[in-house]
Amino acid sequence: MPRPFRIAYPGAVYHVIGRGNDRGDLFFDDEDRRHYLELLCSAISTYRLKFYAYALLSNHIHLFFRTMLPNISEVMYRVNGDYSHYFNKRHRRTGHTFESRFKSKLVQEDRYFLALLRYVHLNPVKAGIAPGPEQYTWSSHRAYLGNTDGVVSNPKEVLMLFSDNLERARTAYLDYLNHPIPEKEWNRLNKECNSILGDALFRHSLKKTVGIV
Repeated sequence: MPRPFRIAYPGAVYHVIGRGNDRGDLFFDDEDRRHYLELLCSAISTYRLKFYAYALLSNHIHLFFRTMLPNISEVMYRVNGDYSHYFNKRHRRTGHTFESRFKSKLVQEDRYFLALLRYVHLNPVKAGIAPGPEQYTWSSHRAYLGNTDGVVSNPKEVLMLFSDNLERARTAYLDYLNHPIPEKEWNRLNKECNSILGDALFRHSLKKTVGIV
């Protein structure tokens, strides 16, 4: 069966999902999670990425980032491949760590950017493993509250979408997270497949830019 086609071009924004093999755990402890974040940090400089959000759950990951080069497949092959090697060696395992190749949605940023940011940060809450996003250590939510995060290096850039004043922007961001995500929106963002998250005009622009039908 042929591999799914990846749409890639400079400046593309993606939501990437990866799951553990047979829905098993990707992370056994905090050391595993720290190592995965270290791999992301290394990839950011090597492959010219800009990260907006992430969430590492026990058996799956959500990554939200921009590629400055058309290299998403190379990025995820290296990050997940290096993590699999580390994971199997540390835990004395063999075989696949990830269930399959990663799933990616190409994102129309002006329409879905903030919705996806909220979706990623609320994922641990929706999964029932944290009462609120601020109680979950392994996501980028805390970066938006002013904490240092090596993966999301410039949350201010995103917060300015809410307000030019940083304090008001953080308040507006938190208020946005407190609004329940409509079920239809959640289902669309939560769908695990290689797809385009955008309207007909966005799809048409892709057809002209990279030859997508």
